[in-house]
Amino acid sequence: MPRLEGRPVLVIGATRGIGLAVAQELARRGARLGLTGRDPERVRAVATELRAWGKAVDVRRREDLVEAVAGFARDVGLYGLVYNAGTSPAFTRAERLSLEVWDEVLAVNLTGAFVAAQAFAQRLVGEGSVVLVGSVLGFRGGGRLAAYTASKAGLWGLTRALALDWAERGIRVNLVAPGWTETEMTQGLREHPHLGPALLREIPLGRMARPEEVARMVAFLLEPENAYLTGGFYAVDGGVGAR
Repeated sequence: MPRLEGRPVLVIGATRGIGLAVAQELARRGARLGLTGRDPERVRAVATELRAWGKAVDVRRREDLVEAVAGFARDVGLYGLVYNAGTSPAFTRAERLSLEVWDEVLAVNLTGAFVAAQAFAQRLVGEGSVVLVGSVLGFRGGGRLAAYTASKAGLWGLTRALALDWAERGIRVNLVAPGWTETEMTQGLREHPHLGPALLREIPLGRMARPEEVARMVAFLLEPENAYLTGGFYAVDGGVGAR
């Protein structure tokens, strides 16, 4: 029997890239799936394909996130939460980074994760599992990515704090940290004649991750059989963090 059979799991940011792969993997493992995204058309299409509960959400709006968690809990139930929403609109040196971009990245990548996790914990009855999707840059650092790096490092700190706060309630909180992954966000970099090959040389395994490889780690941490895992950092990075 699939290890998440009948377990209600909501994925925030699930219509493309890693988030879509996570939703597909959870559906294969029998979860009662919910998903969100910013584009209503994409949300409807993916929800229909996966027979999932779906809602269009702007994670920068607290009320949208809270209502999504509350609606899923009311309509389906609540056991697991995956926060995968993320943005990185600027690739620039820190002295040129605008405060507006900084605020946007922190709002999506870090504040949204806290709001969603808080709403989840406030409504959950019984044991559950939260998985935040961070980045290897959150502990390794990324040049010209000050806001993104800071937000992902913040997720690691948030993971540990929430794991401690909620352990007595049986709510586990873990972080999955992908390295460079084959998604739309990295397409331009992968196709660049100089930057692409240079990046691959920095990855010990010599290739980027596939989204489904990250998704399998997320699913593993959600499964109730792994109920002793909390407050952990799980890198899916091809060995980059070992350098």
